[in-house]
Amino acid sequence: AAWLVPWLIYARDAPDGDVVAKLLGEEEDEYCDVVLEEERDVTFLVNSMREDDASLLIERRDLASCMGEGEEEKEDDRNKNEALEEALSVLKAAPWSKLIKSPGVWAMTLAHAANNWGLYNSLSWTPTFYAEQYGLNVKESAFLSVLPSVAGAIGGIVAGSVADKIIVSLNSNLKENDTMDSVSISTNVRKTFQAIALFGPGLCLLTLSSHIPDQPLTAQALLTGTVGLQAFNAAGYGAATQEKAGEKWSGLLYSITSLPGVMFGSLGVYVTGQILDATSQDWSIVWGLTGCINILGALAFVWLYDSKKE
Repeated sequence: AAWLVPWLIYARDAPDGDVVAKLLGEEEDEYCDVVLEEERDVTFLVNSMREDDASLLIERRDLASCMGEGEEEKEDDRNKNEALEEALSVLKAAPWSKLIKSPGVWAMTLAHAANNWGLYNSLSWTPTFYAEQYGLNVKESAFLSVLPSVAGAIGGIVAGSVADKIIVSLNSNLKENDTMDSVSISTNVRKTFQAIALFGPGLCLLTLSSHIPDQPLTAQALLTGTVGLQAFNAAGYGAATQEKAGEKWSGLLYSITSLPGVMFGSLGVYVTGQILDATSQDWSIVWGLTGCINILGALAFVWLYDSKKE
C-alpha cells in the first residue's frame, strides 16, 4: 500500500514538458523554446506492450507540450493512424497458419487456460472460502491470503533462475555425437517445469477437496503450495514464446495463448459461483474440479509441446 501512493501521484504514460524541464533544471517555457528552435524531436522510452524483456523501446516524437492545441491534436491523430497501420501490418505478416497448426502452440494455450482457471479462482474465491468454511472475517481472510501470493512470487523467481541455469549448463556440455540437441534440452526443461506448475497444484487441490481441513492453517498450507508451485509456469509456457516464435513474434504468440486463457479463467470464476450456489457451498467440488483441470492441462503440455521454432 505504501508504494501505491507515490504511484498514483506521479505515474504518467510519458514525460510531459514540465517534468522534462524540471529534470533539466530549466523552466518549461525556456525548455520548450530550446526544443522548438533546435530540434522538435524528443527521445522517450515507451512501452511496446510486449510481455517480454524488450518491452521498453526508444521512440522519437514531437514534444506535445511545446505545440499549439490544434497542432497537438493533429499530431495525436497522425500517431494513432500510424500505430493502427503498423498493428495491421504486423497482423497481416504474422505466420498464422504455422501458429494455428503447431502442437506446441496448442500445448501452451491449453496450459495457459488451465493455469488461469486455478489462478483466477484463487484470487476471486479464496477469501470467501476462508470466510464461509471457517467463519473468519474479512481481515482474517485477507491475512491468510497473503502467504500464497508471497509463495507465488518466490516460486516464479526460483523457477526461472533454475531453468535458465539448467539449460545453459546442459547446452555447454553438448558434444558432437550427442543424440540430444539444444531444442530437446529446452523442450524437456519446459515440460518439466510446466508439469510441476500444473501437476503440483492439482495434487494440492485434490488433497484439499478430499477432506476440507478442520483448521484454516492447514487449508492455507495447501493453497500456499498451490500458488507457489503454480508460479513455476514462468519457466514453462511463460518462457516458451521466445523459443517457439523468436523475438519478432513472441509478443503476438503470448497474446494468442493469453486470450483463450483469460476467457477460460473468467469462465472458471463464474462456474465456481454457480457450483457453490447449486451445492450449498460445497467447496470440495470446487477444489476437485480445479485440481482435475490443472492435471489435464499438464498432460496436454507434456504430450504436445516442443521448443522447435516455428
